[in-house]
Amino acid sequence: MRRFLISAAVVTSAAMLMAAPAYPAKKASISVSPMSVPAGSTVHISGSIPVKGCPASDGATVTADAILFPPDGFGPTAERDSNGDFALDYTVPPSTPAGSYDVGLRCGGGNVGVAASLTVTAIPLGGPATGAGGTAHHSVFWTAFGASCLLLAGIAVTLRQRLARRGR
Repeated sequence: MRRFLISAAVVTSAAMLMAAPAYPAKKASISVSPMSVPAGSTVHISGSIPVKGCPASDGATVTADAILFPPDGFGPTAERDSNGDFALDYTVPPSTPAGSYDVGLRCGGGNVGVAASLTVTAIPLGGPATGAGGTAHHSVFWTAFGASCLLLAGIAVTLRQRLARRGR
């Protein structure tokens, strides 16, 4: 009986060692960089899909709302290497409204089940409030002051030229 229990323990231990993976299984991942951009900017999307779940010959298709990936929410498909890794650059359409979007993955016709967040910010309208001196803030005083200085400089140059001609 004792030999039987020892044999059973050895066989069970050997079976458990053979069944356990030598390393943890690789999980799917996705990242978006930078995570916040104005509409019309380019982002870098990268990640990995394990080849056990989807053959490396199948591409990784990024997905999100149809607003981010017109017309149907399916973005570009990137080739994967033998480890299942992929990377691509994507230009966010300029018409994309500001907001937060979840970017996901598909491979082999099915959703992978991972997502990364991308925040699209509004494009600033117009340029900075600059101008000739005080004109940036619609200041009548500073505009008149600047025009007066230019007028006085013009009069001074004209008088100097006339006096110089008389002195000849």
